[in-house]
Amino acid sequence: MPYSLGIREKRRLTRVEYGAHAIIRSDKKERTIEAIVRDISIESIYLYCRLEFHIGERVSVRITLLGQESELVIKVPGKVNRIDQHGIAVAFHRPLDWWPVFTYFPLHKLEGDTAESLPMDEGPVVS
Repeated sequence: MPYSLGIREKRRLTRVEYGAHAIIRSDKKERTIEAIVRDISIESIYLYCRLEFHIGERVSVRITLLGQESELVIKVPGKVNRIDQHGIAVAFHRPLDWWPVFTYFPLHKLEGDTAESLPMDEGPVVS
Protein backbone atom coordinates (compact mmCIF):
# COMPACT_ATOMS: atom_id res chain seq x y z
CA MET A 1 0.00 0.00 0.00
CA PRO A 2 1.60 3.32 -1.04
CA TYR A 3 2.12 6.11 1.47
CA SER A 4 1.67 9.80 0.73
CA LEU A 5 5.44 10.22 0.21
CA GLY A 6 5.53 7.54 -2.46
CA ILE A 7 7.09 4.96 -0.11
CA ARG A 8 5.74 1.47 -0.63
CA GLU A 9 5.09 -0.65 2.47
CA LYS A 10 6.87 -4.03 2.24
CA ARG A 11 5.03 -5.68 5.11
CA ARG A 12 2.21 -8.01 4.23
CA LEU A 13 1.15 -9.02 7.74
CA THR A 14 -0.59 -7.12 10.52
CA ARG A 15 1.65 -5.53 13.14
CA VAL A 16 0.35 -4.71 16.60
CA GLU A 17 1.78 -1.92 18.73
CA TYR A 18 2.42 -3.48 22.11
CA GLY A 19 4.37 -2.25 25.10
CA ALA A 20 6.07 -5.06 27.02
CA HIS A 21 9.40 -5.74 28.64
CA ALA A 22 11.73 -8.12 26.86
CA ILE A 23 15.18 -9.63 27.23
CA ILE A 24 17.27 -10.40 24.17
CA ARG A 25 19.90 -13.12 24.44
CA SER A 26 22.55 -13.57 21.78
CA ASP A 27 22.99 -17.26 20.94
CA LYS A 28 26.65 -16.81 20.03
CA LYS A 29 27.97 -14.27 22.52
CA GLU A 30 26.02 -15.45 25.56
CA ARG A 31 24.99 -11.96 26.60
CA THR A 32 21.60 -10.55 27.42
CA ILE A 33 20.21 -7.04 27.31
CA GLU A 34 16.93 -5.45 28.30
CA ALA A 35 14.54 -4.22 25.64
CA ILE A 36 11.04 -2.84 25.18
CA VAL A 37 8.65 -4.16 22.56
CA ARG A 38 7.49 -1.49 20.11
CA ASP A 39 5.43 -3.73 17.85
CA ILE A 40 4.99 -7.37 16.93
CA SER A 41 3.61 -9.49 14.10
CA ILE A 42 3.24 -13.23 13.65
CA GLU A 43 6.67 -13.32 11.94
CA SER A 44 8.75 -10.61 13.65
CA ILE A 45 9.16 -8.11 16.47
CA TYR A 46 10.71 -4.64 16.80
CA LEU A 47 12.52 -3.94 20.07
CA TYR A 48 13.89 -0.72 21.50
CA CYS A 49 17.32 -1.66 22.85
CA ARG A 50 21.02 -0.88 22.91
CA LEU A 51 22.57 -1.54 19.54
CA GLU A 52 24.85 -4.47 20.37
CA PHE A 53 23.71 -6.92 17.72
CA HIS A 54 24.56 -7.55 14.07
CA ILE A 55 22.33 -8.30 11.08
CA GLY A 56 21.92 -12.07 10.79
CA GLU A 57 22.84 -12.72 14.44
CA ARG A 58 20.74 -15.46 16.04
CA VAL A 59 18.99 -14.38 19.23
CA SER A 60 16.32 -15.53 21.66
CA VAL A 61 13.69 -13.02 22.77
CA ARG A 62 11.93 -13.37 26.12
CA ILE A 63 8.78 -11.21 26.24
CA THR A 64 7.07 -10.62 29.58
CA LEU A 65 3.41 -9.60 29.49
CA LEU A 66 2.19 -8.12 32.75
CA GLY A 67 -1.32 -8.59 34.08
CA GLN A 68 -2.73 -7.03 37.22
CA GLU A 69 -1.61 -9.92 39.41
CA SER A 70 0.13 -12.28 37.01
CA GLU A 71 2.57 -12.39 34.13
CA LEU A 72 3.00 -14.41 30.96
CA VAL A 73 6.48 -15.10 29.56
CA ILE A 74 6.90 -15.94 25.88
CA LYS A 75 10.28 -17.14 24.59
CA VAL A 76 10.93 -17.15 20.86
CA PRO A 77 14.08 -17.71 18.75
CA GLY A 78 14.89 -15.59 15.73
CA LYS A 79 17.56 -13.60 13.95
CA VAL A 80 18.26 -9.89 13.69
CA ASN A 81 17.11 -8.66 10.29
CA ARG A 82 17.19 -4.87 10.72
CA ILE A 83 18.98 -2.34 12.92
CA ASP A 84 18.19 1.36 13.19
CA GLN A 85 19.07 4.16 15.60
CA HIS A 86 16.52 3.06 18.25
CA GLY A 87 16.64 -0.72 18.19
CA ILE A 88 16.38 -3.93 16.21
CA ALA A 89 13.87 -6.01 14.28
CA VAL A 90 14.01 -9.76 14.85
CA ALA A 91 12.49 -12.23 12.39
CA PHE A 92 11.18 -15.36 14.12
CA HIS A 93 12.35 -18.75 12.84
CA ARG A 94 8.72 -19.89 12.67
CA PRO A 95 5.38 -18.09 12.92
CA LEU A 96 4.72 -17.06 16.53
CA ASP A 97 2.47 -19.66 18.21
CA TRP A 98 1.34 -17.10 20.78
CA TRP A 99 0.31 -14.45 18.22
CA PRO A 100 -3.38 -14.50 19.34
CA VAL A 101 -2.34 -13.24 22.79
CA PHE A 102 -1.25 -9.94 21.24
CA THR A 103 -4.39 -9.60 19.12
CA TYR A 104 -6.98 -10.55 21.78
CA PHE A 105 -5.71 -8.53 24.70
CA PRO A 106 -5.77 -4.74 24.69
CA LEU A 107 -2.69 -2.65 24.05
CA HIS A 108 -0.64 -2.30 27.20
CA LYS A 109 1.71 0.66 26.89
CA LEU A 110 4.35 0.89 29.56
CA GLU A 111 4.46 4.33 31.09
CA GLY A 112 7.77 6.09 30.51
CA ASP A 113 9.25 3.18 28.59
CA THR A 114 10.75 4.33 25.30
CA ALA A 115 14.05 3.93 23.57
CA GLU A 116 15.35 6.88 25.60
CA SER A 117 14.48 5.22 28.94
CA LEU A 118 16.79 2.22 28.41
CA PRO A 119 20.27 2.34 29.92
CA MET A 120 22.76 2.90 27.10
CA ASP A 121 26.01 2.35 28.98
CA GLU A 122 28.54 -0.32 28.07
CA GLY A 123 28.16 -3.95 29.12
CA PRO A 124 25.18 -6.21 29.62
CA VAL A 125 22.17 -4.97 31.54
CA VAL A 126 21.12 -8.46 32.57
CA SER A 127 23.43 -11.41 33.02
